[in-house]
Amino acid sequence: MMKPLTLIGVMLLLLLTGCASQYSITESDIEQYLNKDMHFEVKQGNQLIGVSLKLNEIQVVLGQKPNTMAVTAATVIRVNNPLLPIQARLKTTFEAEPWYDSKTKSVYLRQLNLVKVESEPKDIERYIAQATPQLMGFLRNYLQTQPVYTLDVNDSNQALMAKMTKALEVHQGKLVVKF
Repeated sequence: MMKPLTLIGVMLLLLLTGCASQYSITESDIEQYLNKDMHFEVKQGNQLIGVSLKLNEIQVVLGQKPNTMAVTAATVIRVNNPLLPIQARLKTTFEAEPWYDSKTKSVYLRQLNLVKVESEPKDIERYIAQATPQLMGFLRNYLQTQPVYTLDVNDSNQALMAKMTKALEVHQGKLVVKF
């Protein structure tokens, strides 16, 4: 029979082991990282005739669908032409599966699907319809090749987590890093 003090010590050790087996990255953490560190701008053409696209104001929703991260980005688009210059804001939402790359200590997205595009002004879509697939292709490629979160190896806790991470799980409002 175990002594009460030993039993309490074993229970405390089990509790601490369970706490140390996972770490969470919140939606807010990812949004801050993306809005601070992710810069996406595409310019094609010249000042007379051309297109520019700039991504900003990224929002993240985790776990609304199983194993899925939704990324919504406000995008400013400018179409320069001598007859009808256009400026609009597109709000695009992609859904993707997050995954962890142990070599770069980063979270990336795969299987990106464009689920929604809204424009402001609303009737601008007919003017930019021909450019939209190419622009969404640029955006999709960028989001698939750039990390959406990188563990900070200068922080001792995150450096330890980066070495021990085995998998990611998407929960409502957070990514759970499993060791």
